[in-house]
Amino acid sequence: MVCLDTSILIDYLNGNEGIIRIVKSYLEREKLSTTSITEYELLKHPDETKREEAQEFLLTIKVYNLDQEAAKKSSQIYRDLKMRGKPINENDILIAGIAMTNKESILTRDPDFKHIEESNRIIVV
Repeated sequence: MVCLDTSILIDYLNGNEGIIRIVKSYLEREKLSTTSITEYELLKHPDETKREEAQEFLLTIKVYNLDQEAAKKSSQIYRDLKMRGKPINENDILIAGIAMTNKESILTRDPDFKHIEESNRIIVV
């Protein structure tokens, strides 16, 4: 499975044709997932229609939650980034920790993910 980051899902739901093609190409080969962090980010949108569209899409894919193992992995990623002077958004750290704990690659548009040590599992488009 491939875990979709918030940046990918926002562009997908906004009709970005390039991202739609990429997501569909992954969907042809494997199942898709995301995280409860991304779910939170999408569902806090002020526009009710956007929230409903997001909710409908989220029902079609696996949504991983932040559990103890993912929290430990996320804290490890945080400490490593801090030590190397490469801090990134906390939500992105949680998304990475959840995805990596579940042995998922991450599909994102956010190049900050490349600072994570296990960047071989991160696909930036």
